Amino acid sequence: MYTIYGSETSEHTIVAIPALGERKEMYESLAKLMPDYKWIVFDLPGSQQQLVADASISTFCAYIKTTLSEQNIEKAHFIGNSLGAWIIQAFAAKYKDFILTLTLLDGGHYFLGEIQEHQDETLLHGVENWEDIKIAVHDFVTSIPNLQAYGYEQFEAYMQNNYVKLPDGYAHHFNEKHYNELSKELVTNNYCLKGSSFPILVLLAGGMNNSYSVEHAKMYAKVNQHVDIKMIENGFHYLPLTNTKEVYELLKSFLSTKKEPSN
Repeated sequence: MYTIYGSETSEHTIVAIPALGERKEMYESLAKLMPDYKWIVFDLPGSQQQLVADASISTFCAYIKTTLSEQNIEKAHFIGNSLGAWIIQAFAAKYKDFILTLTLLDGGHYFLGEIQEHQDETLLHGVENWEDIKIAVHDFVTSIPNLQAYGYEQFEAYMQNNYVKLPDGYAHHFNEKHYNELSKELVTNNYCLKGSSFPILVLLAGGMNNSYSVEHAKMYAKVNQHVDIKMIENGFHYLPLTNTKEVYELLKSFLSTKKEPSN
């Protein structure tokens, strides 16, 4: 359920968690820009149609802890996009000794249950023609305004690999049952930290034009001690894919004074 990018022998580790329904590969391009770090990037329970006995965030956090212990990693920097931003805070609340810093990528700085109720989603399945998926992906990606050219290219290439071939046709790679279980957790449990002393970087996607998100980022900074908020202009929600270079520059600056040995 995880892969390692960058330097496997580095003393400096980044743990990265993707957005709901996404894959660990969403961090591959960002990791290539930061090869001096050991990147441990996790798939979520349910990825690649995997069924597990318990897909809860608590159990997933315990799995992350076990993995870090097996890798002899005592401390790391944690990054999460959307759902991943809430997960790394849930991890920090239970296993704070592992945390050097947190980076929240367009999520995690507000309680989702305040603005929406859970509704089960139906993920794409049973599509017989692969060309139909390619066209739908292309239309979706090109509908996003104002990305740099590399963002469109990376996002489209990634999205086309989000589907798997099953006996009844092509389907979204994520198991629908676990997708909805994780989604429900986000609106029933508030994983936002309060009173944290960890250095936290909050990166907002400016292209989403969400005043609620901006206001709650400021509120989040008031209840936690060391929060730095940055806006990525024309940023789309999946920042590691669509705005890799901008995330890299801000993350590099944030981590430059916070490197500590992980073992």
